[in-house]
Amino acid sequence: MNAPLVPLSDSFPATRLALHRVAAYIVSPARRHAMGRMGLRAAPGGLVTPTFAGPEGMTTVGVAGVDLVVHSDAGHRHQRLSTLAAAGSFVGIAPDVAWASNLDIPAPGPLDADLGIDADDAAALAAWFGFGWGILDALSSDGDSAHASEPQLWPEHFDPAIEIGDPAGTTRASFGFSPGDVAADATAGPEPLPYLYVAPWYPDAKRSSDFWSAGRMAVLRYSDLVTEADPRAAAHAFLLEGRSLLAG
Repeated sequence: MNAPLVPLSDSFPATRLALHRVAAYIVSPARRHAMGRMGLRAAPGGLVTPTFAGPEGMTTVGVAGVDLVVHSDAGHRHQRLSTLAAAGSFVGIAPDVAWASNLDIPAPGPLDADLGIDADDAAALAAWFGFGWGILDALSSDGDSAHASEPQLWPEHFDPAIEIGDPAGTTRASFGFSPGDVAADATAGPEPLPYLYVAPWYPDAKRSSDFWSAGRMAVLRYSDLVTEADPRAAAHAFLLEGRSLLAG
């Protein structure tokens, strides 16, 4: 999961949206139907569920590049992603449209519509997830990250993230790597391209600073990060600054 960050193509948002839909309507529900948990993990080539007990034994379901992948006690199989309907049939579940409608997830669109996933864009997204996951994993195990959670790739917002700070106080915040915002109607959100963020749970209680470039939160955009001589060091420093400001 150490692929370099690269400039993004104009088609990236469309591929990101398609893979968001696959994660939210197919991959995450495969695990949630079996054990009631929806969190995912970054993985080489994309994303994956933690192992769960499924109809074929111990199972993972994920995306690697442009393929949907199922690994279980029954064996390993993969299929090129084409439509949500075909993805559901391959995994053995119907796209979970009803559940997702209650969350901030882009609408699925026609289930038999071609997802149109570009291989280079999928690789760029996987690189972003892997880049963020490694940094968040190190930050969550840092002794100065009070009450840190473990990294999760949340299917509703489609971002690897952790939380740091006292859950009973006003210093807790989310630290994450968004692949870009998208609204429930599948139109572009306020930040359509990837960005790194620190989002206080109690923004009115945070210390005043120019760091909070987005008002109630702080954002470091992909376009700025990719030009850094050492993007990993820059991203880590950004998160540490947010942690320090929130800790007081």
